Order: sequence, then C-alpha cells, then structure tokens
Amino acid sequence: MLKNYFRSALRNFLKHKTFTFLNITGLSLGLTASVLILQFVKYEQSYDTFHADIDEIYRVQYNVIQNGKMTVACAAAVPAVGPALKDNFPEIRSFTRLFPVSGVVSYESPQRGFISFREEKMQITDPRVFEIFDFKLLEGDQETSLEGPNKVVISEKAAKKYFQDEPPMGKRIAWDGESEFEVTGIFEDLPENSHIKFDFLFSYQTLNNNSDNHSETSWGWYDFNTYVLVDKGVDVTELQQKWDSYLTEQRGEEWTKYNYKQEFILRPLRDIHLYSNLLQESEPDEQGDGEAVYFLTIIALFILIIAWVNYINLSTAKSFERANEVGVRKVMGAEKNQLIYQFMSESFLINLLAAIMAVIAVTLSWQSFSNLAGRDIPISYILDQQFWVLITTLLLVGTVLSGVYPALVLSSFRPISVLKGKMMKTSGGNIMRKGLVVFQFIASVVLISGTVVVYQQLSFMKNRDLGIDIHKTLVIEGPGITDSLYDNKLEAFKQEVLRVSGVRQMTAASNVPGSEIFWTRGIRRVQGGPESSLTIYNVGIDHDYVPAFDLELIAGRNFSKEFVNDNTRILINRELVESLEFEDPKAAIGEKVRLGGDTVEIAGVLENYHQMSLKNKVAPLAFRLTTSSSFYSFKIEAGNHRDILAAIEAPWNTFFPGNPIDYFFLDAYFNKQYESDRQFGQVFGLFSMLAIFVASLGLFGLASFLTIQRTKEIGIRKVLGSTVPNIVLLLSKGFIQLVLVANLIAWPLAWWLMNSWLESFPYRIDIDLILFPIAGLGVILIAFVSVGFQTLKAALLNPAETLKYE
Repeated sequence: MLKNYFRSALRNFLKHKTFTFLNITGLSLGLTASVLILQFVKYEQSYDTFHADIDEIYRVQYNVIQNGKMTVACAAAVPAVGPALKDNFPEIRSFTRLFPVSGVVSYESPQRGFISFREEKMQITDPRVFEIFDFKLLEGDQETSLEGPNKVVISEKAAKKYFQDEPPMGKRIAWDGESEFEVTGIFEDLPENSHIKFDFLFSYQTLNNNSDNHSETSWGWYDFNTYVLVDKGVDVTELQQKWDSYLTEQRGEEWTKYNYKQEFILRPLRDIHLYSNLLQESEPDEQGDGEAVYFLTIIALFILIIAWVNYINLSTAKSFERANEVGVRKVMGAEKNQLIYQFMSESFLINLLAAIMAVIAVTLSWQSFSNLAGRDIPISYILDQQFWVLITTLLLVGTVLSGVYPALVLSSFRPISVLKGKMMKTSGGNIMRKGLVVFQFIASVVLISGTVVVYQQLSFMKNRDLGIDIHKTLVIEGPGITDSLYDNKLEAFKQEVLRVSGVRQMTAASNVPGSEIFWTRGIRRVQGGPESSLTIYNVGIDHDYVPAFDLELIAGRNFSKEFVNDNTRILINRELVESLEFEDPKAAIGEKVRLGGDTVEIAGVLENYHQMSLKNKVAPLAFRLTTSSSFYSFKIEAGNHRDILAAIEAPWNTFFPGNPIDYFFLDAYFNKQYESDRQFGQVFGLFSMLAIFVASLGLFGLASFLTIQRTKEIGIRKVLGSTVPNIVLLLSKGFIQLVLVANLIAWPLAWWLMNSWLESFPYRIDIDLILFPIAGLGVILIAFVSVGFQTLKAALLNPAETLKYE
C-alpha cells in the first residue's frame, strides 16, 4: 500500500513540475535558514557547557550602591569574598579567583635567542582553578603546578609559540622583564565556546608576595573574577539570602558609616555569555547577546512557518484541480483515511526532498554563515546526533503541519458533486487561505521594519559625534619592559617621533577611547556635595592629551608644564561635576576633593565624551597627570602609515629595547565594540530578506494557480471589452487587499518589538513612524510583482484560445 502511495505521489510531482518545484524550493530554503540559525543559537547556548559541574558553578557579581544609585555593576569582585564564602557556608565546596593581567612575556632561547611578545590573555590564579573548571592539564600536576610563587602554567599554543621543539617544562620565562616564572604545566588550548580565555596562568602566591596580603583580605580592590562551586542540589536562592544576611552583619557598620552598600550576587556560569554585560567581563568583545539570540530564534520560526504556509496555500489552491481524481478514487472504493494517507505521503515526500536539499545547502554554506555570524561554529555539529534529531523533527512536524489541512480538504470532496462538475468552493477554505497570506505578510512587514531599525541604530552609534577625535590616530601599546629611566626615555622618544614626517602630535595615557578603564577611586568634596564618596574611573594622561584628542575644555585650564604642582590637581568631566553636585562647571574650578587617599584640586572641566561605545552611558571621569602610560597615541597625516610606522620603529627600539611594537588605528579599535551588533544586523537582515523571498515565492505560486482557475473568466471578460490593465487590477486586487490588512496589523507589532529592542541602548534613535508605511509599500510592491507577472500573462492570452472548447 505504501508503495502505491509513493508511486502515485511521484506521478503527481512529475505531472505538476512547477507546483513541485515551488514547494520544494520554498521548504528547503526555509529549512536551510532555520537550521543555520538554530545551530548558531545552539553554539551561543553551548558556552561553558564543557565543564561537568556547570550547573554548580557561580560567578560572584559585584555591585556598589552609593547615594541610592548603583555606581558599580562588575563581573570582578573583591578578593576577600571567596574566602568569606568558603569559610562560612558549608554549601560552598570550593572557590577560585582569576586576576586578569597583561604585559610582555619573554624567553631567552639557547637556539633562537631573545623572544618576546605582548600577551593580553593572562590570569593570576590558584590550583583550585583545575578543581572547579574542566581545563585539561596535559603536563604537570594540577594540585602543585600553581602552588607557591613564581610559577606559570601555559597553553599548548603558547608552548609552541615560545619554545617550538624545546620541552617547556622547567624552563623560565620573564614577565615585563622583571619576575621570572618557572613553567610547571601545560594545559590544552581552551575551546572557543569558553567565556574566559587565557594562555598563561601565573600562581596566585606571586600576587600575595607583591601586595602585602591585600589580595586575600581586601573588600575594596575589585579586580578578581571569583567563582564558587556549590554542592549539588543546593538552593542558591536560599544561599544568597543567608549570604546577604552575613554581609549585612559583618559589613553593615562600615556601610552605614560611609553611606554605601556592597552586593555580591551569585550568577550561574551558564548565563554569563548571553545574559551578563557588566564591567570587566573576561571577553567583552566576544560577549553574547541573549536578546539577539531570542530575535534570531523568532526569525527561524517565522521562516519555517512561512515555508509551511506556502505549502498549505499551494496545496489547497490546487486541490480543485485534483477534485476529479479524488472523486474517481472514492467511486472505486477508496476510504477517506486512505486518501488522507495518500496526500500525507505526498507531503512527506515533498518535505523529505526539501530536507535533503536543506542538509546539502547547510553543509555548503556553513563556513560562510559562521563568518557572517562572527563565530567559529564547529562543522562537526552536522555529525552530532542532535543535528539529525532536529532535521528529523522538522521533517515530521513539517509533514504534519503542512500536510494535514490539505489532506483533509482533498479527502472531504463528495464524489457525486465533483464528477458532475458541481463542486463548490467553501468560504472556510478561502478564509483559511487568506488568513495564512495575511500572516506571511505581517511577518514580512515586521522583518523589513526590524531590519531598517537595526541598521539605523547601528549607523547612529557609529556616526554620532563622540566628543573626542579618534580619526587619523595611530596607537602603539606602551612598553612592558622598562627601567628607572623610563620618564626620561619617554620624553626623548617623544621628541624623536615628533621629527618624523607625517606625525603631528603624540600623547601618552593609561587609556584610549574604546579601552575599558580599570583604575577606580572613591571621590568626595572636601566641603559640600553628596554625603558619601562616589566610585569613579580615573585616566592617567600627559600634558598633550586634551589638545591631541581635541577635547573641549569648558571651564578652567588644561595641565601645563608651567605649573609644577599639577600632579596634585585633576581634570574632571561634566558628568562628574553633576555627580558631585556643583552648581555649574565654573563653580568646580579650584575646589578641593578627596580622591582615594589624596586631597587634590580641580584645575579644569572637560565636556563629556564617549570613552566607550554608545552602548554605555557616559561615566564620571577624573584625569590625573602621570607618565605611567599603557598607550602612545600619534596624530598622523593622511598618507602611507607604513612609512610612518617604520620611522617610529627605529627610536622605539633605541629607547625601549626588548619590547615588541604592537599598534592599531584608533577608529577601527573603537568600532570593534560594535562588531557583534554589526554581525547581528547582517544575520538579521539576510534571513529577513530570505523570509520575504520565501513568502513571495509562495504568493507567486498561489497567484499562478488561482489565475489558471479564472482563465475562462478572463477570456469572457476580454470578449466583453475589458482591457488588460482592468484585468490585471481585478486579479491583483484580492492579494493587495490582504497585504493592506497585514500592514495594519504589522505596524503596531513592529513598533512594539523594535522599541523593546532599542530600550536596551542608553543612546538610541527615535523610531520614525514613516518607516512603517514605507515598509508596507515595499511589501505591496513585492506582492504586486509576485502576482502581477502571472496576472499580466493571463490577461494577455488570446480569448479564442481560452474559450475554444466552450
């Protein structure tokens, strides 16, 4: 019986090639797009799942509340919090702290000489990191490799980079030319789907030796990513309540005295990649976006439903052509359930062919899609059982959803009526078909509007005036290996560089726009202002920073070499003026403030500028005069930057030997903060357009079959004097009316969805309401083009041909 069903289905496919092609193409495109999106979603949700105890691992989030406002929400906590949790709560099995560092790592090779590289992915930690996390140690002992000072465990990649064929174990490497560390272990390179990445792990005891034990007892130094491992089955909500009570009991007196409060929130490791966007995230450039993943999942669902709706519409529209077939089958004794099996088998075969094409298309487009999404999604996902379960599930669900209604419609025809040619089209079928078309174009209008809003928001963030000039700026990361003559060497280097043709200015600072500031201090006015101190960010700059970056000085003066005591003065931005409750910027000039442990005078006020991307609010900033600089910025003329860099390299090697020269262009560096948003916009836009194309494909097919049904009517109308434009309008009117209805429903829905997305941005566009009519007109145009071709073709037919058998 099944053999007969499939044989009949194949004959029907070959008889109606266009119908079959449209269905298979629409379904395969829908499946391809949906599977790719769902694999991206799977990858984003897979972060850190390689840890066996992922559901028992929590990171401590650090919040500071001052004067009723949260001034700090940070991924890094204070060092004392880990021991406090372990010593006072038996539910805590273990804890570890990771303190991020960077610098120049060097090795004196007997064969290859002096080797040095600047390294950013380094952490200071303790042996418990291997107990809590499943980082695989290939060589060395996980209990002792980080026990004691001046020890380092390195990745496979770092071992090959520095030692090549030499055995790394027992070798010594230097960090910033000072401390030497013995290589005591090698760990397997971390997977890409790890929220924290590193190539060097330095022993925590080294930090203790250099910090007077503050790295164990401090409740104010918050640079430590702290993770705890809880017992299985622990109610973390209850544990959090007990922890909060403990903190209030132990720390409450100090909080009351200084009018502030600290919070230490246990955040699940599983949520960090997608749902944590805090200060000092381990990999801020790779941080995921749970909201974007949600939107892409919705698009995947839309595309699938649109593809299935196409099949339903085309099948039911064509059902009237197959009425005689159904009538004959019933007269020959076929029962309704047998007819349902017949048409369900056709649906299964269509979906099966579409699924096979989709698997091929997914395989071929995998790498291109991974590049577009900005993720290295493993191609091995295709071999996973979950992938084939997904394909099978979509095949079966698609077969049922797209096949049941057409099968019920076709099997319900009455043989006497259809064989007499008296079959009536039901209003219920028309309403269903129209409703499905309306749904398709609601989705299309929402997706077009959403694509435009995403593009406008990204364009707004990239093109808005930052309040600081980041263009034509070459930045070299400051030397890690220095000596006691560093200040003199820096000044001499600067004078040499300013002689280079094409270099207009040079400035040295602890940060440049786009680099996250970790230097924080408490500040309060000596007289007046808020009751408690505020935690603010500090930037170390030289005398040339303000003019080089074209910052606007709105009150007071810049640092000047004419004032020898400027190291006891600071500059602040307008936001800090308001936070300290000065009447206006001029009122702040000359006022004394307590900054950390120092009393300093405010010399000048700068207009606000965006230190970080427009995804972050402008923060209160203080600027201090310092020569301790992490970045050297060079304002250069347009031209060949390679020649300028080559000219800078000679004095660099003279004054800072042993330091690699690592450079970047500031505008590109700053805009890297928008990379994930740009990639989301690309993926969103691509699949939105694909969804609209699939909808148009279905509309084209539906118009074809409905036009064929009215061929004789068109011939009669032409004989009676109707013109081609009148006939085209008549045949298109019904579709255009449905698209208009879809627009009226889609506009408020699109506004609500995109406004919800924009609420996460502190600086955002206002949605221009004219966007929705424009999107609607676009969809109407797409619908008219899809339908118009078929209607025009029908309208141009010679009535003598269409009516010759009447």
